[in-house]
Amino acid sequence: MLENQDSPAIKAINLTKHFGKRTAVDHLNLNIFPGELYTLLGDNGAGKTTTLNMLTTLLAPTAGEIYICGYNGITQSEKIKECFGVVSQDVCIYNELTAYENLQFLADLYALPKKKARERIELLLKNAGLSERANDLAGTFSSGMQRKLTIAGAMLHEPKVLFMDEPTVGLDPASRLQIWVTLTQLRKQGVTILLTTHYLEEAETLSDRIGIIREGKLVAEGTINDLRHKIQAIRSIAIRLTNHFDPEAIKTKLQQFAVKFPAKSHYDLLHNTITFAQPKDSHLPGCLQTITAWLQEESIPYSKLATIEPNLEEVYLAISGLAK
Repeated sequence: MLENQDSPAIKAINLTKHFGKRTAVDHLNLNIFPGELYTLLGDNGAGKTTTLNMLTTLLAPTAGEIYICGYNGITQSEKIKECFGVVSQDVCIYNELTAYENLQFLADLYALPKKKARERIELLLKNAGLSERANDLAGTFSSGMQRKLTIAGAMLHEPKVLFMDEPTVGLDPASRLQIWVTLTQLRKQGVTILLTTHYLEEAETLSDRIGIIREGKLVAEGTINDLRHKIQAIRSIAIRLTNHFDPEAIKTKLQQFAVKFPAKSHYDLLHNTITFAQPKDSHLPGCLQTITAWLQEESIPYSKLATIEPNLEEVYLAISGLAK
C-alpha cells in the first residue's frame, strides 16, 4: 500500500501499554521512513521489546494507534503482517533441519510458489554467505551463522519493514560484525529497519536516526549529531602545546581568560594539553576564534588544535540523566 516515500513506513501515535498499575510504554510517538534504519536505544526494562511486540501485533496496546506501510495495525492486523518480518532475541531455527530446509519450511508457511520459493531461498542463502552450507544442519552453525539464517527467514516473503529486537545480544564480536554487515546491506536494498539494542556502539555505527527511550517514554530523538547538539557543553576543544609551561602559570592564565571565555578548562601536564568545554549556547567557530586569539596574545605556541566530539555513550548518559 505504501507508495509515497515521504510517508512513514512505521508510525506510532501515542502508543501506550499498561501492565496493571505499571506503565511499560507511555504515549510513544514514532515516524520511521522507508529505507531508514532507526534504532530504539534504552536500558533493560525501558520499554523497547514491549514497543516492538505492539508494533508487530503480538501485544495489544492499551491505547494509541499503529500504522505499518500505511495499514492500520489495529483494524488491519492481518494485512500488515504481510509487510514486515521479525527477528527476535531468540534464534528461531530448527537445528535438526538444514539451512535450506529451514527456509523451505517457512516458504511453505507463506505459501510461496515453488519456483519463487527456490529463487528466494537461493538468493537469501547467497546474500547471507551460507550457500556452501545450504545442506548442512543448522544445529552445526556458529551463533552468528544461525542469526544470519534467522534474518534470511524473516526476509523470505520480501517484507518492506524488518523489526529486530536486540539481534546481536550474546554474540561474539566477529558474529556481531557479520550481522552489522547484513543490516547495512538490507538498508541499501531499501528495507526499513527498526532495531532495538542496548549496545551504544551498535546504534552509533548503524543508525540513520536514534530514539532514546526511558521508562517507556521517548526522551530524545535524532541523528547522532542531532543528539550531540541537544547536550550543551559536551563538546571539547583540545590544544596541544609546543612548549612545556609551569602548571601554576597556565592555571593563572586560564583563570584570567575565564573572564572573557567562561568555559570549564583543564591543563593536562602529562600530555601538555589544554582542554576547554564548549560553553553553553555558544557557536564553535566563535569559540575557536576566541581561543586562537588568546593563544596568540599570551604567546602560547601550539602544535595542534582539535575538537573532541562526544560519543553516543556520553550523549546517552547525559540525556538519561536529564530525563530522570
